[in-house]
Amino acid sequence: MINLSNLNKLLILLILSSCTVTTSDVKKDKKKILSTKDESYFQKSNIDISPLEDYETELFVSEKFYVDENIKGNQVSHISLPFPSVVKISDPDNLKNYLIARNVKSNNNSRFSISSEIFDKLQAKTNIYIEYLKEESIILRKVEDSKEESKIKMDSTIISAETLDDDQSGISSKLDYSKIKNLEAKIDKYRNLLLIDKFNDLNSAKLQTNKIKNLGLIIEEIENKIFVFAGPFNDNNINLKLDFLIKNGYINAKIYP
Repeated sequence: MINLSNLNKLLILLILSSCTVTTSDVKKDKKKILSTKDESYFQKSNIDISPLEDYETELFVSEKFYVDENIKGNQVSHISLPFPSVVKISDPDNLKNYLIARNVKSNNNSRFSISSEIFDKLQAKTNIYIEYLKEESIILRKVEDSKEESKIKMDSTIISAETLDDDQSGISSKLDYSKIKNLEAKIDKYRNLLLIDKFNDLNSAKLQTNKIKNLGLIIEEIENKIFVFAGPFNDNNINLKLDFLIKNGYINAKIYP
Protein backbone atom coordinates (compact mmCIF):
# COMPACT_ATOMS: atom_id res chain seq x y z
CA MET A 1 0.00 0.00 0.00
CA ILE A 2 1.34 3.43 -0.91
CA ASN A 3 1.03 6.02 1.85
CA LEU A 4 0.12 9.66 1.22
CA SER A 5 3.68 10.91 1.47
CA ASN A 6 4.91 8.46 -1.13
CA LEU A 7 1.98 9.26 -3.41
CA ASN A 8 2.84 12.94 -3.29
CA LYS A 9 6.43 12.16 -4.18
CA LEU A 10 5.29 10.03 -7.10
CA LEU A 11 3.01 12.78 -8.39
CA ILE A 12 5.82 15.32 -8.19
CA LEU A 13 8.14 13.01 -10.13
CA LEU A 14 5.48 12.49 -12.81
CA ILE A 15 4.92 16.23 -13.13
CA LEU A 16 8.64 16.87 -13.41
CA SER A 17 8.97 14.10 -15.92
CA SER A 18 6.08 15.49 -17.95
CA CYS A 19 7.58 19.00 -17.89
CA THR A 20 10.95 17.69 -18.96
CA VAL A 21 9.51 15.88 -21.92
CA THR A 22 7.43 18.87 -22.96
CA THR A 23 10.39 21.25 -22.64
CA SER A 24 12.57 18.92 -24.67
CA ASP A 25 9.97 18.69 -27.40
CA VAL A 26 9.66 22.50 -27.54
CA LYS A 27 13.44 22.91 -27.83
CA LYS A 28 13.59 20.23 -30.47
CA ASP A 29 10.83 21.85 -32.51
CA LYS A 30 12.41 25.28 -32.16
CA LYS A 31 15.77 23.95 -33.26
CA LYS A 32 14.13 22.30 -36.23
CA ILE A 33 12.48 25.58 -37.27
CA LEU A 34 15.70 27.58 -37.02
CA SER A 35 17.82 25.02 -38.82
CA THR A 36 15.44 24.51 -41.72
CA LYS A 37 17.01 26.07 -44.80
CA ASP A 38 15.03 26.48 -47.96
CA GLU A 39 17.27 26.31 -51.02
CA SER A 40 15.16 29.01 -52.66
CA TYR A 41 15.93 31.65 -50.01
CA PHE A 42 18.96 32.86 -51.97
CA GLN A 43 19.05 33.11 -55.71
CA LYS A 44 21.52 34.81 -58.01
CA SER A 45 20.04 37.86 -59.66
CA ASN A 46 18.81 37.24 -63.18
CA ILE A 47 21.18 39.63 -64.97
CA ASP A 48 23.66 39.26 -67.82
CA ILE A 49 27.31 39.66 -66.81
CA SER A 50 30.19 39.52 -69.28
CA PRO A 51 33.28 37.40 -68.46
CA LEU A 52 35.95 39.25 -66.51
CA GLU A 53 38.44 39.03 -69.39
CA ASP A 54 36.07 41.11 -71.55
CA TYR A 55 36.73 44.07 -69.25
CA GLU A 56 40.34 44.27 -70.46
CA THR A 57 39.51 46.54 -73.37
CA GLU A 58 39.74 50.19 -74.40
CA LEU A 59 37.35 52.41 -76.29
CA PHE A 60 37.36 56.17 -76.80
CA VAL A 61 35.73 57.25 -80.02
CA SER A 62 33.05 59.48 -81.49
CA GLU A 63 30.27 57.33 -82.98
CA LYS A 64 26.82 57.62 -84.48
CA PHE A 65 24.06 56.59 -82.12
CA TYR A 66 20.54 55.20 -82.19
CA VAL A 67 17.83 56.12 -79.67
CA ASP A 68 16.29 52.96 -78.23
CA GLU A 69 13.04 53.44 -76.32
CA ASN A 70 13.63 50.13 -74.50
CA ILE A 71 16.73 51.54 -72.79
CA LYS A 72 15.83 53.67 -69.78
CA GLY A 73 17.54 56.31 -67.63
CA ASN A 74 21.31 56.87 -67.72
CA GLN A 75 21.93 53.72 -69.75
CA VAL A 76 23.47 52.99 -73.12
CA SER A 77 24.23 49.85 -75.09
CA HIS A 78 27.48 49.49 -77.02
CA ILE A 79 28.08 46.16 -78.72
CA SER A 80 31.89 46.32 -78.26
CA LEU A 81 31.82 46.83 -74.48
CA PRO A 82 31.12 44.36 -71.66
CA PHE A 83 27.93 44.53 -69.66
CA PRO A 84 27.43 45.92 -67.19
CA SER A 85 30.12 48.57 -67.51
CA VAL A 86 30.60 52.30 -67.01
CA VAL A 87 31.14 54.86 -69.75
CA LYS A 88 31.61 58.59 -70.02
CA ILE A 89 29.56 60.02 -72.88
CA SER A 90 29.94 63.55 -74.22
CA ASP A 91 28.71 65.85 -76.94
CA PRO A 92 31.65 65.88 -79.42
CA ASP A 93 31.06 69.59 -80.03
CA ASN A 94 31.13 70.36 -76.30
CA LEU A 95 33.13 67.88 -74.23
CA LYS A 96 32.20 69.73 -71.05
CA ASN A 97 28.67 68.48 -71.61
CA TYR A 98 29.06 64.88 -70.43
CA LEU A 99 27.31 62.15 -68.45
CA ILE A 100 28.42 59.01 -66.62
CA ALA A 101 26.28 56.13 -67.87
CA ARG A 102 25.90 52.39 -67.54
CA ASN A 103 26.39 50.07 -70.51
CA VAL A 104 23.77 47.31 -70.64
CA LYS A 105 22.84 44.49 -72.97
CA SER A 106 20.27 45.33 -75.63
CA ASN A 107 18.31 43.19 -78.05
CA ASN A 108 18.50 45.67 -80.92
CA ASN A 109 21.02 45.32 -83.74
CA SER A 110 22.51 48.79 -83.40
CA ARG A 111 26.20 49.12 -82.55
CA PHE A 112 25.62 52.06 -80.19
CA SER A 113 22.24 52.85 -78.61
CA ILE A 114 21.22 55.36 -75.97
CA SER A 115 18.09 56.08 -73.95
CA SER A 116 15.79 58.93 -74.86
CA GLU A 117 16.62 60.51 -71.48
CA ILE A 118 20.32 60.72 -72.41
CA PHE A 119 19.44 62.11 -75.83
CA ASP A 120 17.41 64.87 -74.15
CA LYS A 121 20.21 65.71 -71.68
CA LEU A 122 23.14 65.76 -74.12
CA GLN A 123 21.30 67.28 -77.08
CA ALA A 124 23.92 65.69 -79.35
CA LYS A 125 23.20 65.84 -83.08
CA THR A 126 24.53 62.80 -84.95
CA ASN A 127 27.50 61.56 -82.92
CA ILE A 128 28.37 61.00 -79.27
CA TYR A 129 31.89 60.73 -77.88
CA ILE A 130 32.04 57.55 -75.77
CA GLU A 131 34.86 56.54 -73.43
CA TYR A 132 35.03 53.22 -71.59
CA LEU A 133 35.97 53.55 -67.90
CA LYS A 134 37.74 50.32 -67.08
CA GLU A 135 38.34 50.68 -63.32
CA GLU A 136 34.78 51.79 -62.58
CA SER A 137 33.42 49.02 -64.83
CA ILE A 138 35.27 46.28 -62.95
CA ILE A 139 33.95 47.66 -59.64
CA LEU A 140 30.40 47.63 -61.03
CA ARG A 141 30.83 44.04 -62.24
CA LYS A 142 31.94 42.92 -58.77
CA VAL A 143 28.86 44.58 -57.27
CA GLU A 144 26.48 42.87 -59.69
CA ASP A 145 28.22 39.52 -59.40
CA SER A 146 27.88 39.51 -55.61
CA LYS A 147 24.27 40.61 -55.58
CA GLU A 148 21.88 38.13 -53.96
CA GLU A 149 18.15 38.14 -53.68
CA SER A 150 17.04 37.15 -50.18
CA LYS A 151 13.60 35.66 -49.82
CA ILE A 152 11.70 35.76 -46.55
CA LYS A 153 9.40 32.85 -45.85
CA MET A 154 6.46 33.71 -43.64
CA ASP A 155 3.36 32.04 -42.24
CA SER A 156 0.91 33.13 -39.55
CA THR A 157 3.15 32.23 -36.63
CA ILE A 158 6.77 31.96 -37.85
CA ILE A 159 9.12 34.25 -39.73
CA SER A 160 12.30 32.48 -40.87
CA ALA A 161 15.16 34.42 -42.43
CA GLU A 162 18.84 33.92 -43.19
CA THR A 163 21.53 36.59 -43.31
CA LEU A 164 24.42 36.82 -45.70
CA ASP A 165 27.91 35.88 -44.48
CA ASP A 166 30.01 38.66 -42.98
CA ASP A 167 32.44 38.60 -45.90
CA GLN A 168 29.78 39.57 -48.42
CA SER A 169 30.13 43.12 -49.67
CA GLY A 170 28.73 45.44 -52.28
CA ILE A 171 25.15 44.18 -52.10
CA SER A 172 23.76 47.01 -54.14
CA SER A 173 22.59 47.65 -57.67
CA LYS A 174 23.96 51.20 -57.55
CA LEU A 175 27.44 52.38 -58.43
CA ASP A 176 29.49 53.82 -55.56
CA TYR A 177 28.71 57.55 -55.84
CA SER A 178 31.87 58.52 -53.98
CA LYS A 179 33.83 57.04 -56.87
CA ILE A 180 31.77 59.02 -59.34
CA LYS A 181 32.59 62.21 -57.39
CA ASN A 182 36.29 61.29 -57.45
CA LEU A 183 36.05 60.66 -61.15
CA GLU A 184 34.41 64.04 -61.75
CA ALA A 185 37.12 65.77 -59.70
CA LYS A 186 39.70 63.97 -61.82
CA ILE A 187 37.93 65.11 -64.99
CA ASP A 188 37.98 68.73 -63.78
CA LYS A 189 41.70 68.58 -63.01
CA TYR A 190 42.65 67.25 -66.43
CA ARG A 191 39.88 68.89 -68.45
CA ASN A 192 40.83 69.64 -72.08
CA LEU A 193 44.13 67.76 -71.75
CA LEU A 194 45.31 64.91 -73.96
CA LEU A 195 47.22 61.99 -72.48
CA ILE A 196 50.10 61.29 -74.86
CA ASP A 197 51.24 58.05 -73.22
CA LYS A 198 52.53 56.41 -70.03
CA PHE A 199 56.25 55.70 -69.64
CA ASN A 200 58.40 53.73 -67.23
CA ASP A 201 60.89 56.53 -66.54
CA LEU A 202 61.37 60.26 -67.06
CA ASN A 203 64.16 59.94 -69.64
CA SER A 204 62.04 57.74 -71.91
CA ALA A 205 59.12 60.13 -71.54
CA LYS A 206 61.18 63.16 -72.56
CA LEU A 207 62.96 61.35 -75.40
CA GLN A 208 59.80 59.98 -77.02
CA THR A 209 57.81 63.22 -76.75
CA ASN A 210 60.57 65.68 -77.61
CA LYS A 211 59.30 66.32 -81.15
CA ILE A 212 55.89 67.47 -79.89
CA LYS A 213 57.09 69.60 -76.95
CA ASN A 214 55.57 72.67 -78.65
CA LEU A 215 52.12 71.29 -77.71
CA GLY A 216 52.68 72.38 -74.12
CA LEU A 217 53.62 69.12 -72.39
CA ILE A 218 52.81 68.40 -68.75
CA ILE A 219 54.68 65.55 -67.05
CA GLU A 220 53.36 63.85 -63.90
CA GLU A 221 54.18 60.71 -61.94
CA ILE A 222 51.03 58.68 -61.30
CA GLU A 223 51.01 55.17 -59.82
CA ASN A 224 54.75 54.72 -60.44
CA LYS A 225 54.39 55.65 -64.12
CA ILE A 226 55.36 58.83 -65.95
CA PHE A 227 52.29 60.36 -67.60
CA VAL A 228 52.81 62.93 -70.35
CA PHE A 229 49.92 65.28 -71.17
CA ALA A 230 49.48 67.93 -73.84
CA GLY A 231 47.28 71.00 -73.70
CA PRO A 232 44.95 72.34 -72.53
CA PHE A 233 43.06 72.75 -75.80
CA ASN A 234 39.69 74.33 -76.41
CA ASP A 235 36.71 72.11 -77.21
CA ASN A 236 36.88 72.61 -80.95
CA ASN A 237 40.62 72.00 -81.14
CA ILE A 238 41.11 68.98 -78.89
CA ASN A 239 39.80 66.40 -81.38
CA LEU A 240 42.00 67.85 -84.12
CA LYS A 241 45.05 67.59 -81.85
CA LEU A 242 44.15 64.02 -80.94
CA ASP A 243 43.86 63.11 -84.62
CA PHE A 244 47.23 64.79 -85.26
CA LEU A 245 48.94 62.80 -82.49
CA ILE A 246 47.56 59.45 -83.62
CA LYS A 247 48.55 60.08 -87.24
CA ASN A 248 52.08 60.92 -86.06
CA GLY A 249 52.61 57.65 -84.25
CA TYR A 250 51.24 58.39 -80.78
CA ILE A 251 48.62 55.66 -81.02
CA ASN A 252 47.97 55.60 -77.26
CA ALA A 253 46.99 59.27 -77.15
CA LYS A 254 43.50 59.94 -75.82
CA ILE A 255 41.37 62.50 -74.06
CA TYR A 256 42.00 62.13 -70.30
CA PRO A 257 40.61 60.86 -68.03
